[in-house]
Amino acid sequence: MSGVRGPVRPLYAQASGSPIRAMLALAGQEGMISLAGGHPDPALLPADWLRESLLEVTGKLQGRSLQYGATEGLPELREASAALLTQRGLAAKAAELIITTGSQQAIDLLARVLIEPGESIAVESFNYPAALQAFRFAGARLVEVPTDAQGMDVDRLEPILLAERPRVLYVVPNFANPTGAVMPLARRLRLLELAAQYGVTLIEDDPYGELWFGEAPPPPLVQLNQQAGSPAQVAYMTSYSKVVAPALRLGVLLAPADILRAVVLAKQAADVHSGSLEQLTLAAMLDSNRLAPHLNLLRRAYAEKAATLAGALRAHAGGLLEFDAPQGGMFVWARLRGDLPLLPTQDWMNFGLQHKVLVVPGAAFSISNDAQP
Repeated sequence: MSGVRGPVRPLYAQASGSPIRAMLALAGQEGMISLAGGHPDPALLPADWLRESLLEVTGKLQGRSLQYGATEGLPELREASAALLTQRGLAAKAAELIITTGSQQAIDLLARVLIEPGESIAVESFNYPAALQAFRFAGARLVEVPTDAQGMDVDRLEPILLAERPRVLYVVPNFANPTGAVMPLARRLRLLELAAQYGVTLIEDDPYGELWFGEAPPPPLVQLNQQAGSPAQVAYMTSYSKVVAPALRLGVLLAPADILRAVVLAKQAADVHSGSLEQLTLAAMLDSNRLAPHLNLLRRAYAEKAATLAGALRAHAGGLLEFDAPQGGMFVWARLRGDLPLLPTQDWMNFGLQHKVLVVPGAAFSISNDAQP
């Protein structure tokens, strides 16, 4: 019957899912080499360390530890996370942190509490698809900020702030998904100046910052903001998925008090609290002081893999593609050389599938769905 509204909001009924998640089935095919997702190497996931910590935790379980926990997160993990962030140079107290179900939940909750439907949020031209999905589901209007080899082009940001008046800006300064770009220190400082001047809240997503190969990236925006005593509002999140294990589904959000209060209320409605058994296990892992050597292992292993991939691309596709060798993280962003005719990105994907290599078309990361691979 025409004119009858369905039970699902049009925003959800018409939305497409994450193209990367949709490719997981293809990635599982026999003989397939998957370059499609920023997934840790299963061989590098610390199964023994996790198993030992889980056995330690389960051996001490009592009724109280199986009860509901605080929405903000268990005290053990908040304290361990605050200590870890402090070691990395941030001023972080347990009371200023919320444990989230992966950093993806932090993105979703921040989108809910910071953005009114119809308001704009500034994002880089090429971006993490699940973050864009969360912002769209919150009813936000995405405003594109141009990018280059060093990430967000902050020199071109001010006219956008004047014209579009976004309340929020989402940025991944370290080894961004999908470009792998690292924002230089000067850009970070300028971005904080503009955020303070125009009253823009920054959402800083930092899941890859510890996975550097040769040299650590500049300090996070939140750290620079703290050191400068700036009035800029920065909500900083990081994830344990890339440096420990995705199966734990745990992340950390550090934000100003008013934002934290709102996020706690939103999280109560979303899931009450993240899984306590997972939190206890991760807290035990962090207390064991084994994270630092594990990170060193990851950096060496991923640096070797990145060099191998870059070498193979140059050897077998150097006449077709141009890209910057990754300096950390999990991504290589390749483009067709400028003197070559454009081809639909789906054709590149199909060609890869024929040869058992899975890649993600560049359009999947573009807010306009128009990009080279």
